[in-house]
Amino acid sequence: MSRGSNAGFDRHITIFSPEGRVYQVEYAFKAINSTNLTSVACKGKDAAVIAVQKRLPDKLVDPSSVTSLYRITANIGCAMIGMIPDSEFQVKRAIYEGANFKYKHGYEMSCEQLARRIADLNQYYTQNAEMRSLGCAMLLISYDFEDGPCVYRVDPAGYYRSMKAVSVGVKSQAATTFLEKKYKKKTDYTEEEVVQTALEALQSSLGGDIKSSEVEVAIVTAKSPAIKLLSVEEIDHHLNAIAERD
Repeated sequence: MSRGSNAGFDRHITIFSPEGRVYQVEYAFKAINSTNLTSVACKGKDAAVIAVQKRLPDKLVDPSSVTSLYRITANIGCAMIGMIPDSEFQVKRAIYEGANFKYKHGYEMSCEQLARRIADLNQYYTQNAEMRSLGCAMLLISYDFEDGPCVYRVDPAGYYRSMKAVSVGVKSQAATTFLEKKYKKKTDYTEEEVVQTALEALQSSLGGDIKSSEVEVAIVTAKSPAIKLLSVEEIDHHLNAIAERD
């Protein structure tokens, strides 16, 4: 995009260009790829999973201090892809919204309610000059006893949707192509199958095998609806199963 083509319309959040575009929101979508990470979330018959790349920004950084996975409530987990400060800001707001909902109503906020609330806030940021759009995307998973496993995507424009499977990040297009082929054949994956599908999608998008230290995985199931982070050993088990099958 040449500087002359937007004629200053990219300097203000609240102004449309003559073509009906809001450039600052488009730039927020581009910022999602700033960390060069990719995340995949998918659901099966009785489980939902998030798998996300783990990359250290510096060799001296303590690996235990680097994560893209967060626990919002006891039963809702999320992966954040994009600018790290923006991601952490949005996670803190999501935790507040979940806690405030439970305080007011006496029961846990559902994944759909949280996704809708965060999307509403994101949409507000796109039309208010005092706050810029956040350069991050949120993937949410949960297990609902009425709706079963849930996967939601929330973007900087304030749009959210329920997904069977979804990918966000720099290699999301390749991962999405892989997932579309997998889910065209089958959707009722078991717990093990849905974990391995997420890991396979990541490997496919990255063009090679990944190590257990290079990925984080979170899961919720019908038997255990609380968010669980898989250990390195558990991830290794699934990666070995994929390698043996191939």
